[in-house]
Amino acid sequence: MSIIFGLLKEQGAKILREEVQRLAFPTRRYATGTGAVFQNGRLGLGFQPYVSHERSKFDVGLVVSPECSFCFDGRLDNHSDLSKAVELDPDASDSMIVRSAFLLWGERCFERLIGDWALSLWSEMEHALYLARDHAGSRTLYYRAFNDRFIWSTYLDTFFYLGADETGHSESYAARYLAGVPIGNLTPYVGIYSVKPAYYLKIEGRRASEHAHWNPVSLREMRYGNDQEYECHFLHLLSQAVERRTGPGEPILAQLSGGMDSTSIVCVSDHLRRRANPDAEILDTVSFYDDSDPSLNEKAYFSITEAKRGKSGTHIEVASSERSFEPFDFRSFPYFIPGADSVTPDREGRFYDLVWSKGYRSVLSGIGGDEILGGIPSALPELADYLKSGHLLQLARRSFAWSVVDRSPIIVTLKETLKYTIGLYGFGGSRSRRVPPWISGGLRKHLPEMDTVPVPFLARLGATPHSLENQNTWWAVMETLPHLTPQALFRPEYRYPLLDKDLVEYMFGIPREQVLRPGRRRSLMRRALRDIVPAEILDRPRKAFQARAPLHALRQAHAKLERLFADAIVVRSEFVVPDRLRSEFDRAEQGESEWVQALLRTIALELWLRSCRCGEENLPAGDEALRVRLTA
Repeated sequence: MSIIFGLLKEQGAKILREEVQRLAFPTRRYATGTGAVFQNGRLGLGFQPYVSHERSKFDVGLVVSPECSFCFDGRLDNHSDLSKAVELDPDASDSMIVRSAFLLWGERCFERLIGDWALSLWSEMEHALYLARDHAGSRTLYYRAFNDRFIWSTYLDTFFYLGADETGHSESYAARYLAGVPIGNLTPYVGIYSVKPAYYLKIEGRRASEHAHWNPVSLREMRYGNDQEYECHFLHLLSQAVERRTGPGEPILAQLSGGMDSTSIVCVSDHLRRRANPDAEILDTVSFYDDSDPSLNEKAYFSITEAKRGKSGTHIEVASSERSFEPFDFRSFPYFIPGADSVTPDREGRFYDLVWSKGYRSVLSGIGGDEILGGIPSALPELADYLKSGHLLQLARRSFAWSVVDRSPIIVTLKETLKYTIGLYGFGGSRSRRVPPWISGGLRKHLPEMDTVPVPFLARLGATPHSLENQNTWWAVMETLPHLTPQALFRPEYRYPLLDKDLVEYMFGIPREQVLRPGRRRSLMRRALRDIVPAEILDRPRKAFQARAPLHALRQAHAKLERLFADAIVVRSEFVVPDRLRSEFDRAEQGESEWVQALLRTIALELWLRSCRCGEENLPAGDEALRVRLTA
């Protein structure tokens, strides 16, 4: 998770080396070594290393040549295949492989890169700048266009230093954040955007164009002869995904909850290591638990896994109701994204002291499993496939099987399938979206259509219903990745085995009936891992979302929240209708609100706006302001 940044000025302008060096200041504390900058004419590039895996030790990150100059951050998992294709030595660095790939294939090279990566590349021949992120956006990359220059960086810190706080806060971002809809490429700041996952941005002159290099809508379906073939291929791809992210390098920490996703990752890693060497070191783990609410306490389940692997991890008690509902100190802890309150820095500090101070560089996360591996038990994508393909007998049989499980009349299941299918292909008009009632009319106009990344009509007609659902699912997952809400004290590198490109393409390409079956969510995953993951984890009930703890926190803080919103920034900014908001807080106190999470988002935005405003009002000017902001 190295830091890349740069500056491009207009034709004829010249960049001073000092300008590029200034861009390095806000993020240097996150690097693990000394960085480098390059300046030539109107182009400036910067790279700060974050060494986390074996190959990154030999990768300079910043490559300069007559044809192209670029910065690469990440890990190429198919480096062996690519090095052969571009006729490089097998030991060539990832950066040199990317350079050769671009010179050979041009911008089509991005679709060939497998791994976790982001890059910025200047093509001298085209006089064009490329910014690109991998299929899952596992690295952040932001940009901002001024009248006479274009700036990009891995972190928002860079833009804040350059005066992003003076641009104002984005109403479009606020609307999407409050409504709980996909943020897309927006940031909280006007004029600062994110390169989308699976996309690259091409900047020529003052014109920027956006292009996809990967699409989760699969038009090719994979079919095998029997269940065992599906299971073997799944286990192979999951093992490969875990192995890619747990190879040699700096210490890795695995999150271990009591759920199937993180447990599967840890157990597969143990299986691979002990198969190669019975005495091999296995991953360290960290587990969070909440003794205040038995329904949220995962200790009983992750203890089962620890007993099986013969190694205990670090256990951290984190009460889900642990909220202060008070602003944080933006001068000392610059959180550039809403979500923090005054206890967040203490929570970060506790995690650092207990765990991160031991020298870890990367965190293995099981996020995405529910959505990718069939943890959400919906029959509609599968049934819609049969309807669209005209397999009516199979539709009837499977509808009956699902109706028995769901205890609903088969006619209701068929009607829901028809309605769902019509909506997917856009024949039923745009799908309505429920929005919290206190969001103002002025803010609602900023809300997007239902699809974050629309599929062209003809391509939509050629896709199966479950492929279209996969697309919606994928972009929803992209909004939840923890590295998108960075910490203030330190920046771990997150790795997501379940979002591995090869694994995702496989799961999205096989028949839906393999992934999920009536009364058996995660069917393929359970079958393939039955000899690796403890049966108590594979067979446990689904971890249903519980709103009791947040609701209890809202009740306990009712008086504090009344004071907070007595003169709220979100009210003065006309983001919310105060009477409707107060009414919903009253309903929450009575335990009747269905908008608990939306209320928490509204509180989080208000706290963040207050923290930012207090920080701006009390900060000294110039570099001293930045020093205070970034000293934790």
